[in-house]
Amino acid sequence: ARVKKPTLKSLKKKAWKLVSEFVRRKDADEGGFVSCYTCGAPIHWKLEAQSGHAIGGRTNSVLFDDTICRPQCVSCNVFRRGNYPIFAAKLIRENGLEWFEQKLAHAREVVKLTRSDLEEIIETYKQKLQALEARST
Repeated sequence: ARVKKPTLKSLKKKAWKLVSEFVRRKDADEGGFVSCYTCGAPIHWKLEAQSGHAIGGRTNSVLFDDTICRPQCVSCNVFRRGNYPIFAAKLIRENGLEWFEQKLAHAREVVKLTRSDLEEIIETYKQKLQALEARST
């Protein structure tokens, strides 16, 4: 029997799951807590944290860019719709305005992800998560 390849949609979902986990876990303390990037509330990476984007839109150019993703509480990410004014200001302070403007310009580009692009994202973030695991043991 032929093995059915996963759909692009399922690969995209898997890739996002890994990117999101990495964003939420990478700065967590030994107890698994991380601060919400925009309001500072302590949140558990697995239980409460979400991976928020500084630039809106679920486009491929934005979705998997972990440089513009940070852990956020549900309140900031959902109810305050990302809390963009604070999010953007903090990222600009950290990386500079020119960097942020490049990210904004890139966000408008249409990016078509192929099966191999998605598989590469999945592999990259599996490795990044394994490195985090190794660090915490």
